[in-house]
Amino acid sequence: MRRIAAILCAAAAAACARSPAPEPFPQAVVDRWIERYGANDAAGVAALYTEDAQLLPPDEEIVTGRAEIEEFIARTNPPGGPALEFATVEALVFGDYAHRQGSFRVKAPDGTTAGSGKVMELWKKVGGEWRIHRDMWSWDSPPTEPPDMELPADEPA
Repeated sequence: MRRIAAILCAAAAAACARSPAPEPFPQAVVDRWIERYGANDAAGVAALYTEDAQLLPPDEEIVTGRAEIEEFIARTNPPGGPALEFATVEALVFGDYAHRQGSFRVKAPDGTTAGSGKVMELWKKVGGEWRIHRDMWSWDSPPTEPPDMELPADEPA
């Protein structure tokens, strides 16, 4: 019995010693996403997602597939809109999948921070290329909107 246990331990140790180092997180794809988003290239941003990718935006329905993602990006990122800054908190690669957790800041044209939040992504390697497969984000605090200043017609001012 001891001999079998010793053989199994030796085999396990040999397998661990030959395991390749994990692949690094595909930061270059993140950099391309930021570049294309900043250039208002909705088609270019959508191309960085898997065919069946999903966006899970706050307070909206799930956006599924590259065509819907392109429409969403075009609608929510008009030319002259605010810039985004990202920081990665954690990035892990698990074979053909990767996970990235981070934070973001929305920068107004004058350079001030207009909002901030968190992002969680699941990445998938497809045909040897890394693509975003699931993309979810939320705000640190709800965006503020000016109060409705119009009074109903039947109430005195």
